[in-house]
Amino acid sequence: MHAYFKKFPSKEAALLKPHLDTTEEQWKELCDLFTSEAFMKNQESGNINPAELYKKNYTNKDGIWTSEGEREIYERMDAFQRRAVKPPPSSTLTTQSSDLQHQLAKARDEIEAMRAAREKDLQEFAKKQAEMEATLRDHREEQRVEQERIRLEQEERMKREQERMRIEHEERIQLEQERMRKQERFTGRNIEGTGEENNGEENVLCNEKKMSDMSKRLFSGGSKR
Repeated sequence: MHAYFKKFPSKEAALLKPHLDTTEEQWKELCDLFTSEAFMKNQESGNINPAELYKKNYTNKDGIWTSEGEREIYERMDAFQRRAVKPPPSSTLTTQSSDLQHQLAKARDEIEAMRAAREKDLQEFAKKQAEMEATLRDHREEQRVEQERIRLEQEERMKREQERMRIEHEERIQLEQERMRKQERFTGRNIEGTGEENNGEENVLCNEKKMSDMSKRLFSGGSKR
């Protein structure tokens, strides 16, 4: 009850709200006790026992209570104090210890589960990263192979085109040479028929020069092509 009284800032405030286990008159007497000089001295010395002090004030020298109501208040105060200082039974301590151990074990299990889940996530991430890197390497290799194939095809086409141009050029030269030889034979027969040998020789030389020039032009034209 003294603990209840101490919740109020003053005696007057406490009187406005009596304790549930007392009447207004009994509560007034308790408030007078808690603010008495003797009670305050005992409180300062640290040897205060509100129940015993209350009993001393409301019993005579033979220990007889002045009223039955004061005795009931004392009994309630004494019982309350005993409950406040009574240590918990060993069974309660054992139960509390068991509960604490259970909570600790549960917390450890939760931490272990979180650690395992995190480890699993890291492993899955590493696996996916390795798969992505392997896919990227394969893609790069495919690109390299494709580029090499295109390069070889281009080189092969260029070789075939150069070979075709060389053959065509040689064929044109052969045809032109054949035509020039026919022209020379025809010119030679004309010279023999007229007896103009000198002119025939000049014509032959001229035709040979023309054939050579034409061959150069054809060769030059084939190369440019």
